[in-house]
Amino acid sequence: MPIDTHVHLRDEEQKHKETIKHGLEVAFDSGVHAIFDMPNTARPVITKERILNRLKLAKDANVPGVFYGLYLGLTNEAEQVKQAVDIYMEGEFSPYLVGMKLYAGHSVGNLGVTRIEQQEAVYETLSNSGYSGVLVVHCEKESYINRENFDPKVAVTHCHAQPEKAEIESVKDQIRLARKYNFPGKLHIAHISSPIAVGIVNKTKKEGMDISSAICPHHFIYDWRQMNVPNGIFWKMNPPLREYESREKIFKMLRNGEIDWIETDHAPHTLDEKIKSPFMSGIPGLAWWPLFIEFLSQNNFSGEQIERLTFSNAAERFGVEIKKVRREIKDRRKDYPFDPYEKIAQELEWPAG
Repeated sequence: MPIDTHVHLRDEEQKHKETIKHGLEVAFDSGVHAIFDMPNTARPVITKERILNRLKLAKDANVPGVFYGLYLGLTNEAEQVKQAVDIYMEGEFSPYLVGMKLYAGHSVGNLGVTRIEQQEAVYETLSNSGYSGVLVVHCEKESYINRENFDPKVAVTHCHAQPEKAEIESVKDQIRLARKYNFPGKLHIAHISSPIAVGIVNKTKKEGMDISSAICPHHFIYDWRQMNVPNGIFWKMNPPLREYESREKIFKMLRNGEIDWIETDHAPHTLDEKIKSPFMSGIPGLAWWPLFIEFLSQNNFSGEQIERLTFSNAAERFGVEIKKVRREIKDRRKDYPFDPYEKIAQELEWPAG
C-alpha cells in the first residue's frame, strides 16, 4: 500500500548500489505502490534529456503495479531553474515528473545550493516563473555544520558535526524565502528529524503557508546511541540520527498528526563504501516497509493513521492517483549488504515464525 516519496535509485555509473529495475522489483514485492526517485545521481537529473533517460529505464524495467515518479533537480544557475519550470509546466512528463528538489545543504552528489543568496535566487526564479508544484528541500545549513569534527572511528561524531541546529535554521530560511517571494508552489521539508523544526513547520502551516513535512523511519525508530554499537558507522546518514529526547518528541509528534507522512530515504551503498572512505551516508529502506507498518501498529497507531501516513497524505499532496491493490509480500531484505533494522525486527518478533 505505501507510497515512498523519497528513494535514491542510481543506475549508470552506480549500478552496484541500486538500479531502477531492482528498486521497482523490491518495491513490488514489499507492497509499495509508488516510488519517487531523487535527482542526485552521478549525472544529476537536471535536464529534459536526463528525465527521458530515467523514465525509459523505468519503462524498460517492466514492473507493472509500481508507479515510478521522478524529481527534477535544481542548481544555482537561473537559466537551469527557468528551464526546469518550463519542463514541468509543459506537462509532457505528467504525472511522472512529481516535483523539484533543492539541496539547501550538501549531501550525496553535487547538487548542493548552499549559499543563502543562491537559494534566494532559486525562490525568486521559481516564483517569477509561476511554479505551482511541489518543492522538496533537504534542509541543513552549511554554516552550522563542521564536517571536520567527524571521526569515522567514533561514528557518533557525525551527529555532532551536523547538529539539529543546522536543520532548524535551514527550515527557517526556506520559509522566509518562500514568504519573501510569495512562492506559489507547495513547500515540502524532506526527512525532517528535529522536533523544533516540526513545530516551526506546523506554526507556519497554521499561518496559511502551503507547507508539509515527512519523516524517515530511522529518525523515529533510532537515536544517535545506535552509532555507538559495533559497526555504528552503518547508520551514518544525512540528516543524522538525533539525541534520545529529540527522537522521543518527534515520535509523539508523528502520532499526533504533526508530520504529514513517512518516507524512507532509501539509499543503498556497498559495505566498503559505508565502512571505508568516503564513509557514504544513507541506508536502504524499501524492503522494510512491511516492518515499518508493523512497528507503527505495535506502537498503537490506528489503521486510519497508518493509511494516512503511508499513502493518502502523500497521494493528495502530489496529486497522483495510485490504485491500491493487495498482493503477496515477499521478503527482499537480503538483497542489501546489511540490515539496518534487524534489531527492530527481532524486538517485534517479525515476521512471525
